[in-house]
Amino acid sequence: MPIHDLGYRSWDVPPQAMGLRWFVIGRTGIRNAWKNKWLGRSLVFLLLPVALVGTGIFFFEQASEQPGTRLAFARAIAQYRGTSELATEIMVNPDSVRHDVWSYLIYAFFSYPQAVGMVMIVGLIAPRLIAQDVRSRAFLLYFSRPLTPREYVLGKAMTICFYLALITTVPALVLYLLGIALSPGISVVMDTYDLPVRIILASLVLIIPTTSLALCFSSLTSESRYAGYMWFATWILGWVLFSVMRTVIVLQTSVTQVAFESNWSLLSLYHTLGEVQVWVFGLQPDFSKVVPSLVLLVAITVLSWSILMRRVTAPLRQ
Repeated sequence: MPIHDLGYRSWDVPPQAMGLRWFVIGRTGIRNAWKNKWLGRSLVFLLLPVALVGTGIFFFEQASEQPGTRLAFARAIAQYRGTSELATEIMVNPDSVRHDVWSYLIYAFFSYPQAVGMVMIVGLIAPRLIAQDVRSRAFLLYFSRPLTPREYVLGKAMTICFYLALITTVPALVLYLLGIALSPGISVVMDTYDLPVRIILASLVLIIPTTSLALCFSSLTSESRYAGYMWFATWILGWVLFSVMRTVIVLQTSVTQVAFESNWSLLSLYHTLGEVQVWVFGLQPDFSKVVPSLVLLVAITVLSWSILMRRVTAPLRQ
């Protein structure tokens, strides 16, 4: 059957702005990732801890007016590591430690359910982002257009950042607003005005290194399952190594668990992120103890980004 009317045709779609090409790639990646049914289920599951932390903020605000609730809340928070002094201050004057209590509850939200969930969410999204383009030779389509490698990588990173912000930044800010709504007076705003900034900074500490590392793994192979193996192995092996060393050293020496985690957190990327986030929320005033963890995260980000850009630009150099 003959094909007629060949040749150039008009393009009816309005052209995108020069600086928004990465946004189109990111938006497409977000839509494609949402087709994974396990992603939606995981997001719902990871948003459930918001209710638990919100309940904790509610009971703390009630503790400032009800002595019985104050005692129960102090006993509950004293069960966690490094909170004995905080529990004592809650019994004496809860209003004076409102900032610390809110910071600790939001930090716990970042550190436990959301950090673990982050590993799962990124493992569902990131491995195929670049590996699939390498396998299908989609580079030929991407870079046949006026698209720079940096815009391509930025668009892919936007996909991961969107979902990570959805399980960290957004619910944490909602928790802060919920705490303001449940507070007895407007003076609470003056006590906690810096928490939204700390939440954003803690989110960046979590999102930037993990996104860079995940995309780096995805660019190293054309098989997304291998990128997934590397991603999960990094977190699981680091956690296991840290746990084994903690058990051996703490039991055989006089080193306390707190001192061990400060000195050996670099073994595990999860604990490294936690060390920096503790400082971001103002729960660790000694910045010198955070410097090694911060340097490691910066090194991971820079190295991952360098490898990623070299891998992405490889087809252009052939």
